[in-house]
Amino acid sequence: MKSNKKYISQPLLPIASCLLPFAFCLLPIASCLLPIAYCLLPIASCLLPC
Repeated sequence: MKSNKKYISQPLLPIASCLLPFAFCLLPIASCLLPIAYCLLPIASCLLPC
């Protein structure tokens, strides 16, 4: 049963290492959109009661 788990996790390793650069690429985009979200938050909270 323990050896079965090893076979499942091995094929996922290359996929994870392939997606890792994409995560690093999206990180600056997310950090760029974060201030915009903080800027839109008061506007959204102002429109909510209306």
